[in-house]
Amino acid sequence: MAKLTGIVTVKINGSPLRSKPGASLKVGGPIKKAEADANGFIGHSVEEIKPAEVKCTLLHAGDTNLIMLQSIEDATVIFETDTGQSYLVRGAATEGEVEMKGKEVDITFTGQPAELV
Repeated sequence: MAKLTGIVTVKINGSPLRSKPGASLKVGGPIKKAEADANGFIGHSVEEIKPAEVKCTLLHAGDTNLIMLQSIEDATVIFETDTGQSYLVRGAATEGEVEMKGKEVDITFTGQPAELV
């Protein structure tokens, strides 16, 4: 029976973040659309190439630097599952604004389409 993913770890340039459970990954890459003519389905066309997106919520601590998190660019993000799969996002940067709400920090990273490593 296949082992199911339960916990994921998010790393920036090899350093793990204090991310809460529930981090998400959109792998990006070619986004396709089904095409049809008068006779029905004929194939798929590529509509656009999307970036990868990693979203997570961090726990804030005394050594958490929000300004540094906001300024991340050209980083390597690794989204690692407890089932042994790791997805690598190259050229990643912080997308949008880093937001701290109480003890939690919401952050999104985007970059090149993810690679399974």
